[in-house]
Amino acid sequence: MSSMDESIYYTTPLRHILDLPDELLVRIFGYFQPVEDQLPRLALVCKKWHHVLQYSGSLWRVLNVSPGPNAHIHYSLITTILKLYGHHLYKLVWRENSPVYENIFALVKHLTSLKLLRLPILWNSVVVDSLQNLGNLEAVHINGGYSLMDTDLENIARYFPKLKEVSLNACWCITSSGFVTFCRALENLKNVTLKINSGLPLEDARSEESMREGARIVLAIRYTVFASMVGVLCLHFVPVEMDELWDIVNKMTNLKKLSISNCEHLHGIRLVSNSLQKLCLFNLWNVLFVSIDGTDLRSVTIDAGLESMEHVEIYAPKLRRAVVNGSNILRTLGIRSKKLSLLDLCNCEELEMSSLRDMLKSNPSIVCIKLGSLSQDSLLLDELIIPNLQELCLLGDFACEALHVRSPTLRLFHTESETDIITLNHVYITANHLCKVALVGMPALKTMTIQCVSVDSIELNLCSDDQLLLDSCVIQALGSIGFLRLFDCKLNLLSVSTPLARTVVLYRCHVSDYVLQMALNGCPNISNLNLEKCRNIKQISIEAPPLKFLNMFDCRDIHKLDLDCPELIALNIGQCPNVRLYIRGIEQELSSMTGVVLPSESVRWSHDFPPQVYMCS
Repeated sequence: MSSMDESIYYTTPLRHILDLPDELLVRIFGYFQPVEDQLPRLALVCKKWHHVLQYSGSLWRVLNVSPGPNAHIHYSLITTILKLYGHHLYKLVWRENSPVYENIFALVKHLTSLKLLRLPILWNSVVVDSLQNLGNLEAVHINGGYSLMDTDLENIARYFPKLKEVSLNACWCITSSGFVTFCRALENLKNVTLKINSGLPLEDARSEESMREGARIVLAIRYTVFASMVGVLCLHFVPVEMDELWDIVNKMTNLKKLSISNCEHLHGIRLVSNSLQKLCLFNLWNVLFVSIDGTDLRSVTIDAGLESMEHVEIYAPKLRRAVVNGSNILRTLGIRSKKLSLLDLCNCEELEMSSLRDMLKSNPSIVCIKLGSLSQDSLLLDELIIPNLQELCLLGDFACEALHVRSPTLRLFHTESETDIITLNHVYITANHLCKVALVGMPALKTMTIQCVSVDSIELNLCSDDQLLLDSCVIQALGSIGFLRLFDCKLNLLSVSTPLARTVVLYRCHVSDYVLQMALNGCPNISNLNLEKCRNIKQISIEAPPLKFLNMFDCRDIHKLDLDCPELIALNIGQCPNVRLYIRGIEQELSSMTGVVLPSESVRWSHDFPPQVYMCS
């Protein structure tokens, strides 16, 4: 660089942000969300920013309305945006079950540039007529109820001739002829979402006719060109037979999602589809079997209510997620997939174990299993059955008495926290590197054995109101234990064997002096030991060279504490009125020591490393 260039470089002043070109400001403002980041407020900064926001349509193309705790602020911003910048808006999407106030709806009908509209309101003739100025709409979601008639569908087709995507949800009064006429009137129609009888109120006298007409609609559309336009089909309370369903799905060559419930005429489900990606079945109490062949199927959910279903067979090479509620009647389960990663099984008390094992072996890609009740008292899952398992979750209906898991790839083992598992007595885990073991809600647990190379975190009986009575708790880690925390446990045997343990917490545990001493002897390299509120400990000797923090808060019965911990930084013996402290066999005068919470003090420590201090009353 020449000297002249250098002088220019150093003497030119930095430009102010207000001097930036409009194009660059638009690029910067584009990182803001209109509502979440309160984009309209930037117009108050200066006239330049006001001008940029007013005439930059790209900033206001999409508006998602999802009110949270401060709904009044949210709706105030929505009103401002619709008034000032609504002429730029292309997509307006309202979250389900969110209110649409009249003053805001009055603004919506003036959004003449709008191309997509989704409002959680009940459409009727008044709503249709109010929105007739939105002639550029290309996609609309319609909730009809008993208010929307065939004549209203005709008006929708006339007012919005550019419609390409239509979603009809819970339109209980439209007829098959009205629906076909509506589709024919839309020359640009490409995609149809049809949710027949969603939320149908059975107590209404008109519901019987809605059911019959729902069947006529889906049967009539299969013989038209519009069958290939249906991307989502939901059948609820629709009296269709198995062969009719087979024909319907075959005709809908672009069907992506299929949901079926409460169709009492179905005695079986057999489907073959090259387009279907998601399938949901529930409350089909007469269905005896389910057989699915889907080359593009990604997700299957068989929920509660299939009370007669004994056999399930699914062939889907791309299937990634399978959720099966066996309703305690399912006997055989066959799933063949090259990509299955999540398997959720519950209420499968009658499931043949040979069928389960064969299914697991044929899907080695499974990395997450959620297990409920099975027909076995003792369940074994080893590396031959689940070679790539990373996560195992026990659901509330898990009913085995013993669980043996041997998987070198296992990372996470936990329970569903909502419901207690009242039958499980014994847990044996063998793995390499465990990230977390979190077991709560297991009041019947008697034995827990964990063998691994290393484990980051083990938590047992956390936040439980009941004491857990453990005959044996054995944890062996060849490398290290990062965090071990037991809550409200009565321990008859505690064995912790590892070269290094960072933090060990026994909170409100009932453990004898001998059991605790044996546990500490097997794991002398603890950095942070927390024995808070273990009130039956009377005397203990701790020899742990790397120990830095020792918390004995509220161990009221302890009277002798003998320490040989040269690295000790802090000691908490608060609320231990009778304790006598010894360092390498020599009794200490507590008042002269530093880094010690005295027995008269109420200072608690957290379970972190290093522990955080907080006062208690």
